[in-house]
Amino acid sequence: MRPTISYIQSRFDEYNYRFFGGSLPALPIKLSHAKGFLGKVTFTRRKQGLFGGYRNENFVMRINVRIDLPEEVVDDTILHEMIHYYIAVNQWKDSSTHGVLFRREMQRINETGGRHITISHRLDESQQAQAHIHKKRVIAVVRFADGQTGIKVVPKQMRHIRYWDQTAPRRFAISQIEWYYTDNEYFAKYPSSIAMKIFLIKDPSELPLANAPRLNISR
Repeated sequence: MRPTISYIQSRFDEYNYRFFGGSLPALPIKLSHAKGFLGKVTFTRRKQGLFGGYRNENFVMRINVRIDLPEEVVDDTILHEMIHYYIAVNQWKDSSTHGVLFRREMQRINETGGRHITISHRLDESQQAQAHIHKKRVIAVVRFADGQTGIKVVPKQMRHIRYWDQTAPRRFAISQIEWYYTDNEYFAKYPSSIAMKIFLIKDPSELPLANAPRLNISR
């Protein structure tokens, strides 16, 4: 499931009453499409007077909806963030992000509420694919005069593409350069640069470019 704000709010209200005695103040809830987290509570720390300490305020809870997760995982994520909120809104200082206080509260809720809150959630392959941001790359397929084939990933700016397209044939015995635009992760392992370094390919037929758009580069 990909929760709505109203769903998250209803779970927050239910769990606040059930596990925190209704002590948690309401806070803004936002949906996130970020790649790097399932949930997050953010806040600012304001200094209290000239010689005072710091106070946590301006809390916001963000729950990720980029990934289709089981309802139980979504609910445990909400509870995970509510523990962070509980510690921060009470102005407590834990030993680390998931330190002694966090683990104590996590254990309490898991044992009394039959939950399965964890420090972190490991995504399966399908969920990882949903989380991944597909990056578009410009690929030069280089046909050498001796019959070999190589590839080069070039930065997407047209000035870099034209520079490479014009310079490479002066450095190497090249019969043809074909340009493609693709988000296939096969090419993620190759660095993107304008350096005159070409990676030879043993079997060009295996390059996943059959459905990739061709780029027309005017020399």
